[in-house]
Amino acid sequence: MGRRRDRLRIDEANPFTGVLSVSSSVANTLNLMTEISTAAINDAFIRAPLLQWLRALHPDSLDARLLEEFKMPRPSARIDVALVNGEMTGFEIKSDRDTLTRLSLQIPAFSKFFDRVSLVTTTKHVAEARVKIPRWWGIIIFREDGSFDVTRASKRNAKIDAASLLFALSKAELVSVARAAGVSIPSASKKDAMVETLALSVQQPLLCKFAREVIKLRSPSAS
Repeated sequence: MGRRRDRLRIDEANPFTGVLSVSSSVANTLNLMTEISTAAINDAFIRAPLLQWLRALHPDSLDARLLEEFKMPRPSARIDVALVNGEMTGFEIKSDRDTLTRLSLQIPAFSKFFDRVSLVTTTKHVAEARVKIPRWWGIIIFREDGSFDVTRASKRNAKIDAASLLFALSKAELVSVARAAGVSIPSASKKDAMVETLALSVQQPLLCKFAREVIKLRSPSAS
């Protein structure tokens, strides 16, 4: 009889649950599976199950909204996923293929804007993340089986900057916030003037509440 060839069968729907049938060394098999796992764990591989997990925790019927690639203009930044309900919660993904270098710019931007922030990452970055991110940020670990482990719960941000939140709104959205707050702002005003008027006329907690309500009305493509 001829020599049996090594066979490797992988479930295409989930590369981490592949069935192995090999006659080669165990070491070679483990090395191959490590290469497959490393190749798979990128931003896109984490984002899809993250969105599914968050939707299960905060379904739309309970007045929550998920927006991807949420932009902040002042300072300029973009977060992978924003959850908008009674609070603004940001989720920033750092996969095995990423580094944490950009966090030095992202931390001050996200910390002005979000009520809570969580870093969603793999075990590769956890030790470094604990040193780099603020203590009030949460840490969520993505496991190779597709599950998430909240190793550190996020805490409420005590230093929200309402103006930063308002600058993320369009002029039409600012008019909506002003209307809800009972403040008169001409729609032809410059954005800087609109933000300044609102910031001086409305208490910050109420201003943030109205801004969140406006953001929840956006279509997914508008984030």
